[in-house]
Amino acid sequence: MINGSAFRTFTDEVGQYLAGLNVVVYYAEPLPSAADERLRAIVARFMKGTAVEYDAFPQSLAPEQRSLFGIYGHRAATLAVRLNSHDWLLSGLVGAVIANYTIPQKRNVEVSLAVYHHCAQKISVSPQTVFAEAAQYAQPELAEKLAAFGQRTDVNLKQFGWQEQKTADGVRYKFSW
Repeated sequence: MINGSAFRTFTDEVGQYLAGLNVVVYYAEPLPSAADERLRAIVARFMKGTAVEYDAFPQSLAPEQRSLFGIYGHRAATLAVRLNSHDWLLSGLVGAVIANYTIPQKRNVEVSLAVYHHCAQKISVSPQTVFAEAAQYAQPELAEKLAAFGQRTDVNLKQFGWQEQKTADGVRYKFSW
């Protein structure tokens, strides 16, 4: 648990770091990058918080800052497959929780969740388990979506507009719609 003063310091430090992180530049960085490691550390610290902080942290971020956690999430899922790592997968999915704190009405969050579901299966982790773990950090509406999506048995990348690509560095996931 982070005390109130330490939590404010944490959110201030994160805000300053994210203000200097360009979405386009970060998205194009090789995997893994220093930004991936830094965002992973931020997510890990977030996960040590309280229920109040799970709500307050995403609220402290501007929408474009939250979107960086969405990019991080998919990069972390890719690294999870490359490294066969449950920890990277969970961290990425919690990044998606932060990114989707506020879900726009027209956004189909299931499209982004399909990658995590696929990656869980690739590394022999139960999607139901990892989605339930991540749901602990989500607000009720998203927690319900996570729990339900984790239980699905009909998820494949193609139906959600994704492709798995083999590269010299390992797998990569690309949205193709």
